[in-house]
Amino acid sequence: MKKPKKYCDVGIYEHTVPMPINGRVQGIDFCIAHIVASLNAGGIKTVASCCGHGKIDGRIDLEDGRYLLIKEGE
Repeated sequence: MKKPKKYCDVGIYEHTVPMPINGRVQGIDFCIAHIVASLNAGGIKTVASCCGHGKIDGRIDLEDGRYLLIKEGE
């Protein structure tokens, strides 16, 4: 897996990290994989995620219905 230079394009999966989540292997965007892994390791189950690909805010959806917004730093 190659680290993306800036953002990975929407629909391109070469920059995803395979991660076991809820009994299935999911492809998690490289730039937020460390956050998703930390949440799940800490017992906070995630169900979906997207880095936003430099076009919109990123988002990590939690099993309990809440979600985390990932704002791009300036």
